[in-house]
Amino acid sequence: MPECVGAFDAQQTHLVAQALFWFAFSLPFNGLYLMLTRTFFSLQRPWIPTVVAGSNLVVDIIFSFALYSPFGIGGVVAATVIATVSSVVAEVVILRRQLVGLELTRLFATAARVLVAAALLAGVSYFVWSGLDDALGRSTIAQIISLGIALAAGFAVYVGAVLALRVPEASQITRLLRRI
Repeated sequence: MPECVGAFDAQQTHLVAQALFWFAFSLPFNGLYLMLTRTFFSLQRPWIPTVVAGSNLVVDIIFSFALYSPFGIGGVVAATVIATVSSVVAEVVILRRQLVGLELTRLFATAARVLVAAALLAGVSYFVWSGLDDALGRSTIAQIISLGIALAAGFAVYVGAVLALRVPEASQITRLLRRI
């Protein structure tokens, strides 16, 4: 049988899993990068994130070449993570100078609380899914049920955790929902 163009086998699955593993580390920094970039645009200073984005590309290229040989696709993605982190650090330093300070202590305290809540969400979701997966099996309907219940349980734990940990934005959302 001829090989299909674009066939996706176990090797490609492994490469995608490896890339996604490393990309997961960049998600919080991608969010910060987007927020900081928009902050500069709102301050009418679009050249700053443009210069930072250019340096991001240079850092990404350098680390991609350095990390590809020893780590393969994981090294390329790790280079992107390094470049994103360096861009966030650069924008924070520049913004802090221009605004004469930032509330970084509050930001990090809130981020730590959200991280704890997210870890609880992940743990609860995984253990609920795992238990239901063992009990219900691998049929499509069983996976829909086990995943749906796991996500609902994780969401409930996350909401409870951010409220218990007094994440300021959670109380703002609660107040908004009460008005509806």
